[in-house]
Amino acid sequence: MRALLAALALCATPAFGQPASIPRAPDGRPDLHGYWFSGFLTPLERPDGVTGLIVPPDGQAAMIEKLIAEQSEGEVYDPENDANPVPRALLEMDGALRSSWLIEPADGKLPLTTLAKAALERDGPKYDDPENRPAPERCIDGLVNAPMAASSLMIPLQIVQMPGVMVLAMEDMEPLRIVSLTDPPQRDALRSRGGQSRGRWEDDTFVIETDSLSISDPGGLTWRGGAFVTTDSRVIERFRLLSADLLLYRFTIEDPSLYKAPWLAEYVLKRIASPVYEYACHEGNYAMTNILTAARLDRQKKPKQKSATDIDN
Repeated sequence: MRALLAALALCATPAFGQPASIPRAPDGRPDLHGYWFSGFLTPLERPDGVTGLIVPPDGQAAMIEKLIAEQSEGEVYDPENDANPVPRALLEMDGALRSSWLIEPADGKLPLTTLAKAALERDGPKYDDPENRPAPERCIDGLVNAPMAASSLMIPLQIVQMPGVMVLAMEDMEPLRIVSLTDPPQRDALRSRGGQSRGRWEDDTFVIETDSLSISDPGGLTWRGGAFVTTDSRVIERFRLLSADLLLYRFTIEDPSLYKAPWLAEYVLKRIASPVYEYACHEGNYAMTNILTAARLDRQKKPKQKSATDIDN
C-alpha cells in the first residue's frame, strides 16, 4: 500500500517547478516557519454534477454560487450582518482554478468502502445527546489534527520549525500538534485525538506520518480534513514550498476499512502576517441547552395541522 501511495503521489505531481531560491533555515532545510492561510470555497470532494478538476474562467461565478448555496442550504443569509464573511474565491493551483482538493481518483470522490458508507449512514452525527455529538462540533478536535482541513474562514496556521521538531498550531480548538523528527515510532504509544506524528525530510519535502488515533465519536469514525479517519487510520502529509509565500500541502489516508483504493488530495496555503489568536469555541457551553433542545424538537413528530373544520369548531 505504501509503495502504491508513493507512486501515486509522484505520478500526480502537478507542473509546479521548484523555484531557484526559497527561504531556508540555518540547517539548510526549506524554512516553513511562519503563518499560513488557505481561504477558499473549494471542498475536498468535487460537487455533484461537476465532472472536471479544472474550472474554466467563464464557469467560476457559477461554481462559487453553487458552493455558497450548498453551504448555506436551509439558512437565511444576510451579507450585511455576518461576522464571518465567506470569501468568494476558488482554490487556485498552477494558474488554474480547482473544483476539488482531490486529484486522484479522477472523479474527485472519496472511494469509500461499502462498510464505511453503511457506518456513516447508521452512525452519522447526532446532536440530541451531549455524549454522542461529534468531536469536531463539540470543539474538542481541531482543524490542525491530521489531515489538516482548509477553511474558507480566517483561521490561520502557524508553523514553528526547530531542530528535531516541527510544531503546527491552528487558530481552531485543538491548541497544537508536535511532530518529532528524531523519536522512533512507539508501537504501544498512548492513543490520543491528535495521534502520534513523526516527521522526516525527503529532499525539500517535509513528510508527516500520523497514527495511534483515538476516536470517541459514535461508530468509531470521525471527520478530518473533509475525509474520515478511524483508530486504524494512518495519515500521510507532505509540505513543500513552491515559493517564499506559497506552501503546497498534500495528504492521503491509509485505511482499507474506509477506502477501497488509494487517493490523493492537495491544496495551497499562502503566507500571511496575521498571528494566531485564542479560539474560544463554545466557551462555557452556553449554547448547549439551545442546541440540544432544537435537536430533540426536530426528531419529534410534527403536530397535526388543524383543518378548516377544526378551526370553525
